[in-house]
Amino acid sequence: MATPDCEPAPGYAGELASLTVLAEGPYTMGNEGPLTTTLRVPVERVGAGPRSARFDVIVRSPGKRPFSLNLGTPDPPWMLANHQPPKDLEGLIQDSHFLAQHVFAVAASTLALFESTLGRRMGWRGEGRLKLYVYDRVSYAATGYNRQECGIKFGHRRDRRMGRAVPLALFRDLVAHEVTHAILDGYRKRWADEYATLDELALHEAVADLVAMLSVFSSRDRVEQLLASQPGVGDPETIDERLLRSGLFRFADGLFTRGAARSPLDGDVDPDWCSFPSPHRRAEMVVRTVLNVVLRLWMQRLDKPGGRSSLYQVASAGADVGHRVLTMLIRGLGYMPPVDVTWEDLLRGILAADRVLVPDDPLEYRCAVRAAFAEVGITTMPDEELYGLGGFGTLRYPIRLAALGSDPEEVMRFLWENPSLLKAAGIDDTHSIVVERVRPSTRVSPDGFVVSEIGASFVQQFAMTAKEARKVGLGGHGSLMVRGGGLIRFDEGGHLCYAALKPVLDLERQRRRLAMVKTERESAAVLAPHTRRVGARALLVPRRSQPSESATFHPAGMGR
Repeated sequence: MATPDCEPAPGYAGELASLTVLAEGPYTMGNEGPLTTTLRVPVERVGAGPRSARFDVIVRSPGKRPFSLNLGTPDPPWMLANHQPPKDLEGLIQDSHFLAQHVFAVAASTLALFESTLGRRMGWRGEGRLKLYVYDRVSYAATGYNRQECGIKFGHRRDRRMGRAVPLALFRDLVAHEVTHAILDGYRKRWADEYATLDELALHEAVADLVAMLSVFSSRDRVEQLLASQPGVGDPETIDERLLRSGLFRFADGLFTRGAARSPLDGDVDPDWCSFPSPHRRAEMVVRTVLNVVLRLWMQRLDKPGGRSSLYQVASAGADVGHRVLTMLIRGLGYMPPVDVTWEDLLRGILAADRVLVPDDPLEYRCAVRAAFAEVGITTMPDEELYGLGGFGTLRYPIRLAALGSDPEEVMRFLWENPSLLKAAGIDDTHSIVVERVRPSTRVSPDGFVVSEIGASFVQQFAMTAKEARKVGLGGHGSLMVRGGGLIRFDEGGHLCYAALKPVLDLERQRRRLAMVKTERESAAVLAPHTRRVGARALLVPRRSQPSESATFHPAGMGR
């Protein structure tokens, strides 16, 4: 009997392909035209559109209907074919093929950054693919991620430098910013729902900005170019922190004729930043804080022997530090509660996640993070208390380890069999608990140390009538939506190793939240109607007829 030809098709699991993208935007010029860089993206079957398993890129030319483009070959292993952009600005603006490649590569590399850093797949809030409208008919002010549609519309901006409309999707950081919003929304949908506070919306903006800026900053050629453009950088030995702060970190640089859409390191620190009525304004201070961490660690690298041997060496050190700090930030998201997050939760998450992966911290990254956040009033518990395991006593484990990493019911069993943990989480036994997410993760430290954990998040949310609220001491606010929960992590042996809890029945916490909401409403009363809607987020139960107040995220406040 003849044996069929069973020669396997070329494998591509874990294989990466190189795609050329703009290093920053269409107006960032190199020696031979717009400055480009190369991104490594996972190899996968990319069909006409371009369309992949995770993204649906919808392309149109100005004033025309959408059309399909192919970025790869029709046969396995479906290698992506790299397309070089035109060297003149006019040709670049009109090259739809490069526009699609640029957006697809930035989106895919941003998703891959989160997945490789967190050690797990990331899903979208909606089902199916994330839709990327790379040259939509919307204006630049309407550009943004819409959580109801699970899509991002990139508009255009008419620019007198060109005399034509320029697609915003050509700005690399704008694409990374909006894709980050989509990733965060799929990861933690309650961080931006109708009950989210302004701090939670600001967290969305801060993380999206930092991913965008530090992704651009990971291009050593761009960093070297930025350094070379600064006055007085003839000798690397003369570089100091003041020079590094001057113009290196900008969001959507070149978008406007006057410069960037936002420069977080410019200006002075406002001591009242926590009370700003705009999520973007609140986010600016946290963005500034994390960038200060990058700058200080960068200077430490430069002060080591050989750190200033050349301008390229200086740029390389900065790009490496920026990437390391960015991965610390992203890992920290996996150690934050699923609801009611604060800036203190962000700091604790960053420190705890890094301590698990890099216990000794020989380069003192965590010290730099603590110091920078403390300067703007954000502090957290000492290192030995970061894991949040005190007070639980002896825990019971009536669970199957094989099922723990995938079965929410197994996590529910663990929670229910440990009353001390439920008490710490302030759970009301008369209402249901929802285990929202159970995921295993495998992360690798900079020195190759591998950490395998299982993360699970649970939430309890229920409405209180005005009478019930008054009975427990939360009266005077009408009907309330009360919620809390937590994030717990198990080590590879199935034992609890981390807990970040938001107690549901912690009345003092709920009072603080109500007071915060009241302050936000009062501050928002003087703002424009669309901004006032954002400021009205509350524990108060909204009317069903009202639209979601967290429908769209606009980059850098352009839509505000």
